[in-house]
Amino acid sequence: MAVGVWTPSEGPGRPLGRSFAEADQVMGPLTIRRSFDSSLPVDFAGSAASGDAASGVRSFVSWKPPGGDHRGAAAGRYDRQIVAWARSVPSTGVFATAFHEPENDMTAAEFVAFHRHVHTVVEEANATIRWGPVYMAYWWDPTAPDHYVGDPAAWWPGEEYADFVGLDWYGVDPEPMTASASFRHWYGVMEPTGLPLLIVEYGQYALRPGETSRPAREAARAAAIRQDAAWIAEHPRITMWMYWQGPGPRGSWALTDDASRQAWRDVAARGCRP
Repeated sequence: MAVGVWTPSEGPGRPLGRSFAEADQVMGPLTIRRSFDSSLPVDFAGSAASGDAASGVRSFVSWKPPGGDHRGAAAGRYDRQIVAWARSVPSTGVFATAFHEPENDMTAAEFVAFHRHVHTVVEEANATIRWGPVYMAYWWDPTAPDHYVGDPAAWWPGEEYADFVGLDWYGVDPEPMTASASFRHWYGVMEPTGLPLLIVEYGQYALRPGETSRPAREAARAAAIRQDAAWIAEHPRITMWMYWQGPGPRGSWALTDDASRQAWRDVAARGCRP
């Protein structure tokens, strides 16, 4: 299993900054890094992932079509730009997605049309890119009907249009992901696809601005990571796990206490491979 993180970067076209080096030192060894471009990069060298290879890590990249225009992308409006980007991506097995967490921004039918078209264009331009959808766990809890996807099958583009299936999952108050209704439902729907299952954003315990960290919650976070690690070890279809080592809208998810960092170091030591 590949183990990695997202950390704040120093911008497109620059080597990885101090934040990733520090994360690798305190919670590594880390072999893969998540990065984001708010719009389709002109090429890989100018993208947020450009410094990954020189730093010895693999890339998991996310971007959106210009202006977030998923309908135009599905209709082929940006095919030329997508082909140019894909051809510039190094043939090192880069993982990629476009419009992660689509449940926030479009209907199931719109997402399937968008994903199928972009996957086809990317695959024809550079078959070494590993392409797949990344869903948002918040929408996959069937016990919460006010924010449930409804028919999960309607959001699935089909195995021929995916090399993996990803999930973003967060627990504001620390709890084992693998015991949550959202994760269990997503896993139950996607496991039969036969594809690798990836946890590409994972956060436990958001420390809100101005709040003092609570040792009891830090201990619960470390315990949740260890419980999730034990479950994942028994379910080898999960082949990637990345922590969100930084801020977000709900606060900071960074692992700053020794127990949580050690829990992640143990995951990395067992899971990483060259």
